Amino acid sequence: EIDDSLYSRQRYVLGDQAMKRMACSNVFLSGLNGLGVEIAKNVVLAGIRQLTIHDDDDCSMRDLGSQFYLSEDKMGKNRAEA
Repeated sequence: EIDDSLYSRQRYVLGDQAMKRMACSNVFLSGLNGLGVEIAKNVVLAGIRQLTIHDDDDCSMRDLGSQFYLSEDKMGKNRAEA
């Protein structure tokens, strides 16, 4: 069952059938640059079942400006694992 307290507006726009399909969806996202992080956040907030993330790059100082989940102690670690 879809939680109306979390998804009432989305349910109104998309409809029950689309919300049920999304709740069963598994999403694979490759690339966690600034845009990839925003996409990951948005699909999770949309209510998908599972998100798998992939990125071959390591965290750098450049990433700190566009990725809200990173901190300086994550530098040099893989983006997907950080």
